[in-house]
Amino acid sequence: MKKLPIHYLEVEELFLKTLSRPDIRSLAVTSANSSEGVSTIAYTLSKRAEAEGKKTLLVELDMVHPELRDKSNETHSEWSPDAKSTSKLIMHMVDSSNKNTNLDILPAPVATDINNLRNKDKYVNLLEVWHQHYDAIIFDTSPLNARNQNNIPAENICSMVDGTIIVILAGETKEVHFNKAIDRLKKSKANILGVVFNDQNNPNLASEVVRETRRFDRIFPKTMEKIRNSVKISSFFNIEI
Repeated sequence: MKKLPIHYLEVEELFLKTLSRPDIRSLAVTSANSSEGVSTIAYTLSKRAEAEGKKTLLVELDMVHPELRDKSNETHSEWSPDAKSTSKLIMHMVDSSNKNTNLDILPAPVATDINNLRNKDKYVNLLEVWHQHYDAIIFDTSPLNARNQNNIPAENICSMVDGTIIVILAGETKEVHFNKAIDRLKKSKANILGVVFNDQNNPNLASEVVRETRRFDRIFPKTMEKIRNSVKISSFFNIEI
């Protein structure tokens, strides 16, 4: 999982449109397919909420590809959506967490009883318990189109929180997969706040021009270097669309 600096303007804009709103205390971050950057966005928003002074809980529900780790460096933990057992766990997290941090991380649960982990009603009750201790709760969900024996349907989580954002890996996510994911969210009556485009594999115009100039380095090395320097500082080639 890549970690983004929370001072990035894009992060600030995303925070202002989600967790800074008084009506958004719980947020789900999801995607159409796996490896689109959901954990990165969820973790970054959690850190930004923490910096704002919000007591924050980050919950991972991606059972297949967990990326978050707790303070003991574990990617899975023994918990279930049973309100009584989990409230004890949360109380322990609140009491034992570092006084210098306002962020608690709950890694993906161990899939000992997957049917229990898929029980939406229990998560609704659990959310009420968590709201007693946290200002912001963020769910890192599984991909909406993922269907396997250990999967917790993302649309179930998205439908019970105050808002949902969906991450798209630019240049990789197919339109048919995105539309299918949106349909799942609409059918579950999730509150879709917006879409985050992950440009990790989608270079901007300036990068592409710089790359193309290197083909002529053998013939015009000095000229190509001047062109590259000009492109890098050009407002036209670096404009965001």
